[in-house]
Amino acid sequence: MAVEFRLLGPVQVTVGGVAVPIGGRQRTALLATLLLHANRVVGTDRLAAVLWASRQPRNARSTLQVRISQLRRVLAEAGAGDDRLAYRSPGYLLRVGAGELDLLRFTGLADRGRDLLATGDHRQAAALLHEAVALFSGRPFEDVPAAALDADRERLRRRRIAVLADRIDADIRIGRHTAVLDELAALIEAHPFDERLRGLYMLALHRAGRRSDALAHFRQARRLFAEQDGLEPSEELRRLEKAILTDDPALHGPAPAAAPAARPAPVPAQLPAPLPHLAGRDDDLRRLDDLAPAVDAVAVPVVVTAVGGIAGVGKTALAVHWAHRARTRFPDGQLYVNLKGFDPVAAPVTPSEALRTLLDGLGVPAQRVPYTVDAQAGLYRSILASRRVLVLLDNARDAAQVRPLLPGSAGSMALVTSRDRLTGLAATDGARLLALAPFGPAGSRELLAARIGHARLDAEPAAIDRIVGRCAGLPLALSIVAARAAADPDLTLGALATGLAAGELDSLTVGDLASDVRAVFSASYRVLSDDTKRLVRLLGLHPGPDITVAAAASLAAIEPADAHAGLAELVRAGFADEHLPGRFSMHDLLRTYAAETARQQEPEPQRRAAVARATDHYLHTACAAAEALIPHGDPMNPDRHLAGVRPERIDDRATAVAWFSAEQAVLLEIFHTAAAAGLDRRVADLAWALARFLDLRRRYHDMATTQRQALAAATRLGDHAAQARAHRLIGLAAAREARPAEALEHLTAALDLNRRIGDHIALGHTGMTLAQLTAQTGDHERALGHARTAYAAFQAGDHRYGQANALNSIGWYHAELGAYHRTLEFCTRAADLAAELGDARAMASAADSLGWAHHHLGDHEQAVRCYRRAVEIYAGADDRYFEADTLLHLTDTLEAMGRIADAVEAAARAQRLLDALEHPDAARARERLLLLTAKE
Repeated sequence: MAVEFRLLGPVQVTVGGVAVPIGGRQRTALLATLLLHANRVVGTDRLAAVLWASRQPRNARSTLQVRISQLRRVLAEAGAGDDRLAYRSPGYLLRVGAGELDLLRFTGLADRGRDLLATGDHRQAAALLHEAVALFSGRPFEDVPAAALDADRERLRRRRIAVLADRIDADIRIGRHTAVLDELAALIEAHPFDERLRGLYMLALHRAGRRSDALAHFRQARRLFAEQDGLEPSEELRRLEKAILTDDPALHGPAPAAAPAARPAPVPAQLPAPLPHLAGRDDDLRRLDDLAPAVDAVAVPVVVTAVGGIAGVGKTALAVHWAHRARTRFPDGQLYVNLKGFDPVAAPVTPSEALRTLLDGLGVPAQRVPYTVDAQAGLYRSILASRRVLVLLDNARDAAQVRPLLPGSAGSMALVTSRDRLTGLAATDGARLLALAPFGPAGSRELLAARIGHARLDAEPAAIDRIVGRCAGLPLALSIVAARAAADPDLTLGALATGLAAGELDSLTVGDLASDVRAVFSASYRVLSDDTKRLVRLLGLHPGPDITVAAAASLAAIEPADAHAGLAELVRAGFADEHLPGRFSMHDLLRTYAAETARQQEPEPQRRAAVARATDHYLHTACAAAEALIPHGDPMNPDRHLAGVRPERIDDRATAVAWFSAEQAVLLEIFHTAAAAGLDRRVADLAWALARFLDLRRRYHDMATTQRQALAAATRLGDHAAQARAHRLIGLAAAREARPAEALEHLTAALDLNRRIGDHIALGHTGMTLAQLTAQTGDHERALGHARTAYAAFQAGDHRYGQANALNSIGWYHAELGAYHRTLEFCTRAADLAAELGDARAMASAADSLGWAHHHLGDHEQAVRCYRRAVEIYAGADDRYFEADTLLHLTDTLEAMGRIADAVEAAARAQRLLDALEHPDAARARERLLLLTAKE
């Protein structure tokens, strides 16, 4: 029965549409707290604080356990599931499925609506945002009086107002301006200092033909703001007043013909290379043909085909071969993700990680990817709604891993491979199941003939019968035998069949065929050279999905040339595949075999040393790459690497970005393996090196995850500096993901540790992050205070690069407070210091801030000079986003000077840059360009 949890109003649980009595205030508060952190562990201290605040009973822990047991029993007896509420150190976790929690649905709908609003799909955005707002049935968890949840309640209240504003914005854009007037008036009465609501009200009045009322509303707002804090309305609100005064045609909505042509959507082509010959699967290929939507179909249902079967049966080979053959049916592209559901070393890919990969393949820039799984899935399905795309989801663990990744509209198809039967997808998602069986004798002979030729088969039929019998119909085993035969034409098939004796190691977990599969692996392994045998064993310890020659050399402590020779031998023997130039991978069954062989034949100290060498390889290369990304950042100084490790050389920023991008999945797996192995020092350092790239790619979930493990490692080490750094980066990630309470908690902890150990430079960095966090709330006075404190800390630590950035921030926050002369003072000092240090980014940032101040002081000529200087520096550094952002500032100044043609040119250039980045701000640039074009 369907289960639903509600927080956006009274706390409620329903099962099959029937309300479940929760019973008691404490159980209700407990449930609300767990739901606020659904699918995440909530610490016992936090739960106790919600239940009892500062007046906790002496037996708080045992009482909490009783309340948890009561809540678990209530949920189980109501039919909501026996295993939803579980203990996970250091607290409890409540599992919530997709679509079961109104808060997660609200967040997903709001994020999708905001994305569509930014990309110009106003009608669809309005529909989603109406649906999101309708989920509120009152004040969030209004029946929970716990003061400890007040911050969460306030956060949701602010989010609801922001989503309401988005929804009203979308309504106005599609012509519903009259319908929203009363609602806006009531909202402004409740939130009189919300300038966005006032701007929407002015625009709606103007579009409704009430121009004088719109202008009167602006004057009323100006008087109120002046009386309250002595400030003028924002520049944006003043520009809107000016546009209404001049009856700017653009305010009536751009004509459809004026909109620029849509950029062609990227066509992904991510399928792995197919096998040259796929033997014995003609019937299965025809079945897949029948299941796929026809080329000329106007409306077809979503088809999910699960290709099941035991390991080694050829699921991926069949799926990839068919996908290539069927490409013309899916003209909008083919996506591929390896979900690693049964990987012997690496953890299965989470739905969020998979969705980020799929969205990246669809050309969605990292900054547009939402943070929650529901929102990511919504954006993914919205993009696929009008496309015909094939999505190949390889090696799935279970239906829960796959379900968020399924297309939601006609025309696209998901092809899923898994060892699991995935019957849940058939029951709930209409999947067509294709169970792939091992080959019979005829299919086995067909595969062997395709690889080594009919002549050799016909010459030794008895040997072929023995080989076919020992390989048990598994294509993987047959392929390895064929590779051995092809590599040695002088080897008789009889001798090869005799060598297929059962292996001595324990069987793999692949069903009744285990012993025969191991016999094939063991026979092929025995004929490898001794050095390559050792390389196989060590590759079984490498957790990443693939490996390069350089990393293999470090793993085995051998020369790169020897590593290349060993990997080439493995490819010839069928043990490995060079799936991309210079990148080698192994089938997960072979990796399992390699790992088990390593445990049998490699002493434990040598296994630990190999893992440590691999970690050192990636750690020292990542440190070099991180310094290339930010040359003026704090230096990375990891301990000296182990003997035999050869870190890769990273010379410049482009090489660093390319290396991080190629190794991203490997780095995260290496990090988690190092953490599991207790390599605490390497964990702390690797997390620090990864942070710069994860920040660049806006992968804040991964940043927070790695830094939490780094914090635990640093705590065990007793390294206060590393603890403070981890706290600061967790706070940075939380701030970027709009979790201000969590961000403040960790940044405060970082400050305390920095002060305790007297690390002035770290104090400066933490203060700068606090300033940014505070500025997000609109409290620029406090942000200025944090920036001043950061500057003083950088001075105490003689960190001149930090001083330049802090001076610029001090100047900028003065500008936000309207003190533009002070902005000139501080930002001039920042520009001079940055020039002295040769820090191009700091120079450009200071020049942009100076331009902003000169503009608002009326010195437009000087503002133009500053902006053009900033644009020139950003362009030279290939920092296209800030180049575009500064061009938009320049546009405003040129417009104020009456230089409309020059302003159009600057806005058009900004739009081209933002379009190339596929950044949401492209919509802002497009609107500016339309307004300016109308004035020409």
